[in-house]
Amino acid sequence: MSADFKSHVLLRDEKGFLGIPFKRLLLAAVGGGLVYTIVRFASAGASVPVGAVCGITLLVMTGMRGGLPLWQRLLYQVRGALLLAAAHQPSSGLGKLAATLELPSGLAKLEGSVVFASLQSDVGIDLREWTLFTSPVEADHDDGLRFVSDPLEEGS
Repeated sequence: MSADFKSHVLLRDEKGFLGIPFKRLLLAAVGGGLVYTIVRFASAGASVPVGAVCGITLLVMTGMRGGLPLWQRLLYQVRGALLLAAAHQPSSGLGKLAATLELPSGLAKLEGSVVFASLQSDVGIDLREWTLFTSPVEADHDDGLRFVSDPLEEGS
């Protein structure tokens, strides 16, 4: 008995240049051009390098990994470091900064019974009655993935 799980891709990512999606390239170009235009009012000589650096920075910071862009992963990393500093040493500089930003230090302490608690505790779902199939054709053969309460339990 085996079950094959297949992924269905419903969204196609358009590629632009060198594997970078066109939307990211467009955002970096428009962002760099906007910064170039604003900096040109103050200093015409520094506008080209500053605009180019901002465009490249936008391109790098919007790179996706695991469904999150780099800027968001860095933001979560800083927030997590502040939460841990506030939980371990509340009187330190980072702990005081977390208190100033009103980050609750209780988020750093996880309790399994709270994290994995069911949203609706009164509804009991018994997965033992379910059988999963990879395609509707397999339902006739009775060869699906079954949930059992005892690993040694025989099929009914």
